[in-house]
This record gives sequence, C-alpha cells and structure tokens, in this order.
Amino acid sequence: MNGWMRIGLVSRALCGLLAVGMLLMTGCSRLPAVTLDQLMEDVNAAHQAVDNDGLKKKFIRRKPVDESGELIDNGGTYFKAIADLEDFDRNRMLTREQMVEDVIYLFDALYAGYGNYDQMGGQAAFDAAEQAILEECQQYDSLNTLDFFKLLIPRFSFVKDAHFRIQGQKTNPDWYPFYFREMTFYEANGQYIAENHKTVASVDGYEDLTQLFKRSISSEGEIVYYPVVLQDGTACEETLTVHYTDGSTQVLQCEPFDYGEQFENVDQEAIPEVCYDSGIPVARINAMQGDTTGDWYEGFQESAKELGASRVSILDLRFNGGGNGEMALQWLKDYAKTVVPSNALFVSAFSGAQRSTARDLWVSNDNLLVILTSKCTASAAEWLIDAAYNLENVLVVGDNTSGAMVGSMAYIQLKNSKLIIGIGTMENIIPDTNDYFEEFRGFCPDLWVPADEAEELAVKLLEQNAR
Repeated sequence: MNGWMRIGLVSRALCGLLAVGMLLMTGCSRLPAVTLDQLMEDVNAAHQAVDNDGLKKKFIRRKPVDESGELIDNGGTYFKAIADLEDFDRNRMLTREQMVEDVIYLFDALYAGYGNYDQMGGQAAFDAAEQAILEECQQYDSLNTLDFFKLLIPRFSFVKDAHFRIQGQKTNPDWYPFYFREMTFYEANGQYIAENHKTVASVDGYEDLTQLFKRSISSEGEIVYYPVVLQDGTACEETLTVHYTDGSTQVLQCEPFDYGEQFENVDQEAIPEVCYDSGIPVARINAMQGDTTGDWYEGFQESAKELGASRVSILDLRFNGGGNGEMALQWLKDYAKTVVPSNALFVSAFSGAQRSTARDLWVSNDNLLVILTSKCTASAAEWLIDAAYNLENVLVVGDNTSGAMVGSMAYIQLKNSKLIIGIGTMENIIPDTNDYFEEFRGFCPDLWVPADEAEELAVKLLEQNAR
C-alpha cells in the first residue's frame, strides 16, 4: 500500500498526510526542516490575516459630466467591439493636427469611460499628462504611428493598471522572479543555515534577509529556503555575495528566467480535465471562459467537483491569463460546496454594482488544495487566488502571478493613428495589508519554485510528507 492509499484510511486529509516530520540528515548532524503541517499552520494564519475591511470606503463612483454638467453615458460611444477594431499600420504618417486630434479624443474617452480614472489620480493627473503630450506633439510636423505610440506610452506610467494598455503594451514593467539555488538553506530561530552547516551573517545589498530568503521546495521534496529576487524585466545579471558567520564568503549566480516549451502554444480553449500525477488529481484550467454551456463548462465544473472530493489535489493555473472573473468564484464554490468570498472588491465604477462577495469570512476545508501559479497567471485567474485566501488549507506554489487585478478590459481606438487602447469600466479595490498583492508584481506564492518545475516539485513535496 503506497502513501496515497494510506491517506484514505484517516478521517481528515491532513492527518495522514502531515503526521510525519522531516529532518534532513547531512553527515552526522541534522539541519532544521519544516514539516508540511507546520507550513500549513503558517500559511493558513497568513491567509486568514488578510484584512479587507473598509474597501467600500475607498470606492469612488465615476460621474463624468459634459460641458453642460450632464452625465456622460459611461463612455459608451467610445468603446468598440473587438470585431470592429481596424488594423493598425505602424508606418501610417500622421500630421501634427491628426496627432492632436487623437490625443484630445483619447483623454476625452478616458474621462468618460475609464473606471479607474479617479483611482489613478483623477483629472489633475490626466490633464497634466494630456498637456505634456500635446506640447510634445507641437515639436513635430508629422510622425509615423509607431513613433506616436512611443511618444504616448511613457506619459502613462502613473497608471498602475495592468489592463490599461496602448497597442498591447503595459504602462509599467512586470516584476519577474530570479532564483539562486546553488546552495540550499534552512531556517532556525530567524537565522538561515546553508546545507554545509554554515550560518548566514549577511548578504550584500540586503539588510532584511527575510525579504530575500523565500520558502521553496528542494529537488527531494523538502521545504527549504532559497534567495529569490524580483526585478522588472526577464533579464538578470545580479549575483549575491553571501557572508557566513565563520568569515567565509560565497557568490551565488541567478538562474535565467525561461519557462521553456511547455509554456509555448498553450491551448486557451482546452476543455478542463483531471489527470493524475503519482496518484494526485491535477486539473489544468487555461482560461476563465464565460460560456456556461457546452463541453468546456461541463469540464470546468467537473474538475472542481472532482478536486473537491479529493483529500489532496492540484489546480494548475500557470497558463491561465484570465477571462470571466465570476467563473473563478464559481469554480471555488463548486470545489468547496459553498460560496467562498473574495478579499478584493470588484465593482463597476459607474453603476456601483458589486461583482464579488467581498467580506471577511473564513471557509473551513479539510482537504488540501495546491494551486500552481506563474507570471502568466493573470486577471480572472488572480480573482480565484484572491478568494482562495479565504479557504482553509490552500497552498500556492510557483512564481509570483502577473499582477493584473485592479482593472478590466474594453477597447477604444484612436481615429487617425488607429492605436488600440485597452481600458475598462471596473474599479477593483485590493486589500493593501500584509504585502497582499501589488499590480504588476501579483500574488507571492507560499512556496517559491520556478513555474516550469511547479507541478513536479509540488508532487514531490506531497509524496515526501505522505511517508
């Protein structure tokens, strides 16, 4: 009888799974290791501690008015369906007058239809950006549309909304994780001890070691620590100089950020289905589609029910770039057999209609749900993680997520340049306590591992703790 079969003999999921503590033997001495039950105590406490009180007070209802003081129709005249968007020609030449016309049109559209207009600084911030762009346009008799785009994008860095895009480009860079795994570390009494039994005294450039050393999973499936650094962009040349208490020094090299082939050509239309990895049910959902009919939705529902009936399971959101946020909440409802509320407030900026059940409610769950994440995990997929923080025994494993939750997506198109601007009417308010979430950085996982290794290492962790 293997470890996973033995789990079925106990009344609660974690009893058999978490009963055995781990100690790594190195030579004749032992290094301190963390058991999965100890980890889950910490994780549950951290998730439950997220404070979402007062979010409604931060909501600013949008009431744009025209020159006569009459309410504008939520920017409806500016938005276009995807099918109606015209092709963008980067070589199209624009006169100064055409550029000015596009700029004025853009800022009128933002005032009328952008849900986060007030949250991003309101009229003062946007008027300042408009004036700066108009002044820059006066320097040119003509520009091609590509150069016009390059003129626009830097002026919107104050917009911290990953859904806000000009011709597909975000206004701020994403933050990517870089791992330093040449040496494995353990934590004891606030100190980090290398696998060679040396204790870390300091690391150049990092005063707070707890911000540098992240809980992770070793290749053997043990809970360990590695340095992880977040940087904007996918290239990292940083090294870490580690000083030990015995006076020795070690220089660690970062691993390149590369998701590899499994992240290429992902089928966003794939019907969710449950597969098994070493006896553990794994459901991969590549998108949060809005259609509640047909094979996709049936697979979506069945995956939640099957994982909900499993003592230990894995939900793979590494390839999920979003879609319909309410589907994310539906999956958790089907999994837990009850409503799991969100922490964030998802609300229409114009109507005030709330699209989530944001409240402080902890939902009990005897099973263990592992959620896999990557920098591709975005938007509606992050809605699911946001709500999953209110569900007991949820463990997030992988990279930090995309960080695209404060807005939504709709489209306007400038008249002359044909530049496509992505904005939305949603005003999503995220708890700002305990370093919970940050736009462009996303959610930080409970266990940091490179996303392309997340399933393999999560399975090893579970197997290690089922022995």
